[in-house]
Amino acid sequence: MLQEQLRKEVDFSQEQLRKQIQSFSELELKFQNEMDLRKKAESSAAKAEEKASLLEEKLSTLSESIDREKSRLQNELFQKRSESKLSVSRISADLERMECRAKNAEKESVLLREQLEELKMRLDKCMQEKYDMEKPNKSPEAPSKDSDLLVKHLQEELRHYESEVREARKIKASHEDIQLLKEKLYEEKSRRERAELDLLKLSDLQLTLKKFEDELSTWKSLIKEIPGVSSADDILPKFAALQKEVVDSMMRVGEAQARVKEIQVALDTAMLDKQNAETETAMAKEKAESHKAEIKRLELMLGLITEERDCLKNVVKELKERSNLEGGTEVVSGTIVQELEASLAKKENYVRELESSLLEKRETSSRQHNEIKLLNERLTNEARRIKMLERESDRLRSEISLLESKLGHGDFSSANTKVLRMVNTLAVDNEAKQTIEALQTELQKTKEKLQAVEELKKQSSDAGAPVDSYVAGKIKQLKEQIATLEKREERYKSVFAEKISVFRRACCELFGYKIVMDDHQRPDGIPVTRFTLHSIYALSDDEKLQFEYESGNTNIVVNEYTSQPEISRQIDIFIRKMSSIPAFTANLTVESFNKRTLS
Repeated sequence: MLQEQLRKEVDFSQEQLRKQIQSFSELELKFQNEMDLRKKAESSAAKAEEKASLLEEKLSTLSESIDREKSRLQNELFQKRSESKLSVSRISADLERMECRAKNAEKESVLLREQLEELKMRLDKCMQEKYDMEKPNKSPEAPSKDSDLLVKHLQEELRHYESEVREARKIKASHEDIQLLKEKLYEEKSRRERAELDLLKLSDLQLTLKKFEDELSTWKSLIKEIPGVSSADDILPKFAALQKEVVDSMMRVGEAQARVKEIQVALDTAMLDKQNAETETAMAKEKAESHKAEIKRLELMLGLITEERDCLKNVVKELKERSNLEGGTEVVSGTIVQELEASLAKKENYVRELESSLLEKRETSSRQHNEIKLLNERLTNEARRIKMLERESDRLRSEISLLESKLGHGDFSSANTKVLRMVNTLAVDNEAKQTIEALQTELQKTKEKLQAVEELKKQSSDAGAPVDSYVAGKIKQLKEQIATLEKREERYKSVFAEKISVFRRACCELFGYKIVMDDHQRPDGIPVTRFTLHSIYALSDDEKLQFEYESGNTNIVVNEYTSQPEISRQIDIFIRKMSSIPAFTANLTVESFNKRTLS
């Protein structure tokens, strides 16, 4: 029974060991799969970071191109305004020139009228003299030849003067017409050159507009492909959320790696314990087999001795019976009996020794049985530990798969994600672009009106002097329209300034920073825009952040506040390592708020 029980226990322990070895091999496979999944998660996170960096570069290039286009359009607007001012000044100069010419013509006409009156007076005087000469004669004779000749001569001279006056007027009018035609020809040439330049600029503008439309369509398609993004304003929050998710996933992956290392150490210890248990069970098995063989040998010896004892007892009984029957040879029988009793005593002593050794063997076997029980308990405990480690590895695997799915879909938690939006948003750029387009349309309208005025002036030069008044009225009307446009521009500027102040106040209320912008130049002549940020939760005026913006790059300026150890540590973490100024300002706002509320 004891041997069967020991055999069953040994078989059970062997089966348990096989199961443990199989579970350990399965755990090793699971651990290898876990490592592969972690590598895939790291590769996907790296790909997501690369995509985010590429998108940020594209956004920066697009913003730079938009800024360049905006500056170019502003320069063109300034040039158009200057050209319109020059054209207005040229028209006013032409008007003054025409007025001067009209005054000169009036003066010449007055002089010619005076000459005509003088000639008329001379003619009257001649007629009076003729009448006076005819009166004393009072004869019906024909006038004298001298007076007739004088009158004819005066009449011819008068006709000659009148023809000269007419020719002078014609020459003067033709000379003025030639000058006007030359000026109009020069103006038409300059207008044609300007129109050609405007056509070239228009073609360039159409090409740039087409490029912008293509870029806008690509960006719209890209926005549609990004999950969770419905408009352009959602891109920056999406990037911030993705960066935060990547950081959280990297932290979780680090925690998972630490846990996997702990599991690996626990697996190594479990493997060592398993090997020790296997060696101990093998030794116990060998001891049990040796004890079984010893017990069998002792049982055989005990059986032989008991048989020999029984034979001796039978022999002694027979001898006693013979002695009782024969009654002789008592000495010989006594010696034989003594020898037999001595041998019987020796055998009994030997039997006692065998029984004592058998008891000792049974005690050792029971002790070994207890040791085997303890080893079985240790094996069960190790099996429980291995099951716990398997459950922990399954949980870690599920967490890693969840993180991978989040990274793949770009999901983020709106409750835990903080979004910080700065001033230069796409909405502000679109509004500025719309205002520039409106001003361009107004400028185009004024150009068309000026062209119409010039055409009217051209027609008026052929029609004559009565149209000059109409041209003057038209020029006055255009001047009034230009004045209204300038007033409208001033109104737009005031509205824009008010909107900018409202936007700054809203930024201060929403994001907790008062932003002051200052433009200056470096010693090498490069223009730089500096932004100074004052937190509304700051304890003193010295707690300020300064950033320099140059050609799409924003760098922090080191001052007394940012050189503090705590602030410099946050700058190293958020700006230099993670390249996220919004995360740095948001974290600093939360810390300042906590300090302010706690103090």
